[in-house]
Amino acid sequence: MLILAVSISTVLKAQLEETKNLLVGMDLTTDLWQDTPENVSPRTINRGMNIYGLYEFKLGESNFSFAAGLGWGVNSLYSNALIDNVSAEEVSFTQIPDSINYDKSKLVMSFLDVPLEFRYRGESGFKMALGFKAGYLVESHTKYKGNMLDGSGSEIKIKRKNIESLQDFRYGPYVRVGYRWLNFFGYYSLSNTFGEGQGPDMYPITVGISFLPY
Repeated sequence: MLILAVSISTVLKAQLEETKNLLVGMDLTTDLWQDTPENVSPRTINRGMNIYGLYEFKLGESNFSFAAGLGWGVNSLYSNALIDNVSAEEVSFTQIPDSINYDKSKLVMSFLDVPLEFRYRGESGFKMALGFKAGYLVESHTKYKGNMLDGSGSEIKIKRKNIESLQDFRYGPYVRVGYRWLNFFGYYSLSNTFGEGQGPDMYPITVGISFLPY
């Protein structure tokens, strides 16, 4: 029994050591939208999130490593405008008049991401990662909840899925800096939100807080 117990503990210890290379993290973010049309005023907080798993490859005995994995990322745009012609080749934005009461008007995009990053982990707990990720658009929709724009006062809820004019791919660099499990995150999109000639040349800068062990 003693030999069996020692053998089991040895195997479990080895497995636990191995899982240290597998990192699971989450970013709670907001999108800072750039180059939006003049009639579109984004909300200050456009909440989003990233959930990802990374496998880390140590670079010798140094404090540096390389990591690659898969993730799910969500970007959003809350604004004072409705997106029209969502099924057409080119979308347009209609500003919601100040006289109209509404709870929300938003665009949401979900991506399957492939992140790659170089990581540094100091002995004191300081961590830094420089990375690049590319993502494929999996789902998109707009949602409006409020009064009709015709001034009738009737309340409506509108949800439209699969915005045809959105780019299928996104890509750009990111950075993560922090201490132990708490980090600050920033991502700069090099790709526009809409396809060429299919909408405004707007893109998000994403910032937030990351929760990442090890």
